[in-house]
Amino acid sequence: MIMIRFLLSLFRPFRWFIERTGADYNQFIHILELKLTMDNRRARGSRNKSTTPDNSIAKQSFAQIVMGFVFAMMGIIIKSEFTYFYMMHTILMFMMAMLIISEFTTILFDTSENTIIQPLPIKGSTQSLARNAHVFLYLALIAFNISVASIIIAAIKFGILSGLIFIVSILLNVLFTLFLANMLYLGIMHIVSGEQLKNVMMYFQIVIAILFMAGYQLGFNLIDKSQISNMTIGVSWYTFLIPPAIFSGLIEALSTGIFDLKHLLFIAEALIIPVVAMFITTRYLTPVFNRKLLNLEQGDRATKVKTSSGKTSLYFNIISKLFVKNNDEKAAFQLAWRMSGYERLFKQSFFPSLAYVLIMVAVQFFKRDINLSEIASSSRYLILLYSFILVSLTLSSSLMLGNNRQIDWLFKILPINSPADYFKGFIKAVFVRFFVPFYVLLSIGIVAFWGMRVIPDIIVAWLVIYMSTLLIFYMQQPIFPFSQAKASSQGGKNFVKVMGLIITAFLLGGLHYLVSKWNIYGLAALMVIYSTAIVLINKKLAYRLINWEKVDDFNTYN
Repeated sequence: MIMIRFLLSLFRPFRWFIERTGADYNQFIHILELKLTMDNRRARGSRNKSTTPDNSIAKQSFAQIVMGFVFAMMGIIIKSEFTYFYMMHTILMFMMAMLIISEFTTILFDTSENTIIQPLPIKGSTQSLARNAHVFLYLALIAFNISVASIIIAAIKFGILSGLIFIVSILLNVLFTLFLANMLYLGIMHIVSGEQLKNVMMYFQIVIAILFMAGYQLGFNLIDKSQISNMTIGVSWYTFLIPPAIFSGLIEALSTGIFDLKHLLFIAEALIIPVVAMFITTRYLTPVFNRKLLNLEQGDRATKVKTSSGKTSLYFNIISKLFVKNNDEKAAFQLAWRMSGYERLFKQSFFPSLAYVLIMVAVQFFKRDINLSEIASSSRYLILLYSFILVSLTLSSSLMLGNNRQIDWLFKILPINSPADYFKGFIKAVFVRFFVPFYVLLSIGIVAFWGMRVIPDIIVAWLVIYMSTLLIFYMQQPIFPFSQAKASSQGGKNFVKVMGLIITAFLLGGLHYLVSKWNIYGLAALMVIYSTAIVLINKKLAYRLINWEKVDDFNTYN
C-alpha cells in the first residue's frame, strides 16, 4: 500500500492538467487506486487460503532491477556518452513496446469495468485517462527498474547531472512510446470493428513484435562494433528520426553544455514531441478511443453465437491418434483443441513468444560480417532449435489464460476418473495444434539450409521441448485452462523460471552436441532416453502430481 500511495502522489502536481482534459481528479485517483490495488494482489484459487496482498509490484520490481543489471553490463565499458544512452534508450523502448503488446493490450481494450462504472456519474474521459495512467505508471516503473543500474553507471562515468537528466528522459521516452501505441491501435480500430477487431488485434501483436524486434536489432547495427570500448554512432539526417538518438542527444547536450545546431535540434525534439504527444493523447485520442471501446462492447453484445458443425480436420484425426490413447484423455484433448481456437488471451500470450525467440536467435545468424558457408558447415542450428525450449514455459502459463472465469464447474462435472487425464489432454492439444506446425516449418527451413544430416538433431530437440513442456505443465499449479485473467503485474517467479530454462537449454544442447560428436549412434540413444522419459512422465509422474485434492485447492466452482 505504501508503494501505491507513492505512485498516486506523483499525479498531484498534474491535477490542473488532468482537470483541463475534462476529467474529474478525485474520481481519477479513486479508479487508479482501485486498479493498482487489484494488481498488487495475486488471485488465489484455493478456498483454504486467505486472499491477502501479495506485494506483486514489489516482487516484480526486484526481478526487473536484476534484469537491468544484466543490460547495464553491456554498456559499462562504452566511453561515448551519446552511444551509452543510445543503447540504454534502445533497450528501454524495446522492452516497453513488448510489454504494451504482450501485457497491456488487454488493459487498454478491457471493457469489463464498464458494467460497474457506466451506471455511476463518471465521465468517459475520466475512465479513459485512468486507463492510460494505469499503463503509464507501470511502464514508467518498469523503465525505471530496468534503468537503475544504468543510471548508477551513468552517474559514475559521466557525472551526476547525466544520471539525473537520464531519469527525466526515461519519463519522456515512456510518454512517447505510449503515444505510439495509442496511435497504432486507434488506426486499426478505425479500419475494423467488433469481433473482427479482436481477431485483427491478436495477429497484429505478432507483426508489431517482429517490427519492434527488427528496429531493436537495427538500432544496435548502427553502432560501430570494431572496438567495443570506443563504440560510436555517426549522426546522419535519419538519426534525428530515431527516438533513442533524440533522447541521448538531449542528455549529452544538457550534461556537457554543448548547444550547437545538432544538439539544439535534439533538445527541441526530446522536449516538444513527448509533451505534444501527451496533449494529443489526452485531449483527442482518449475520447476517440473510449467511443471505439464502447462500440466494441456493444458489438460484442450483438454478436451472434456461432455454432460448430462438429466436424474435425484430417490433421486433428491423425494427430489425436498419435498422441492420445485413453478415452478420458481424448475427450479433454478434443475439448481443449476446440476451445483454444476461440481463446484470444491464450493466443495473445503465446503467439508473440514464438516470434520473440525466432527473431532474437535468427538475426544473430545473418549479420553482415558472418560467412553463410561457415554457418552451413557449423552446428549453430542447435542454438536455434534449443532456444524454443522457452515455449515450455510460455505455453504452460498461457494455457491458463482466458475469459471463462466460471468454467471450472464444467470440468468438474465431466465423468472423468483422474484429473491427470484432463491436464494431459489439455497440454497435448495446444502443443500439437500450435507449436508442432510451427516447428515443422522451422525444421523445413533448417533442413533446406543445413541439409538432411540435421534431421536426427531436429527430432532430438523436439523430444526435449516436448518433455520440458510436459514437466513444467504438470509441476505448476493445476489450474483449469482458459479460466484465469491476465494480470498486469507479474512476480519475479517467471524471471527465475526463464533463467532456469535458459540454463537447462544450454546444458541439454551442450549434451546433444557432445553426444553427436562422440558417437554416430549417440543421437539414437538420446531419442530412446527422451522417449522413455516422456512415457514415464505421462504414465507415472502426471498421476502423482495431479489429483483431485490439489485441483480443488486451486480452482473454484461457482
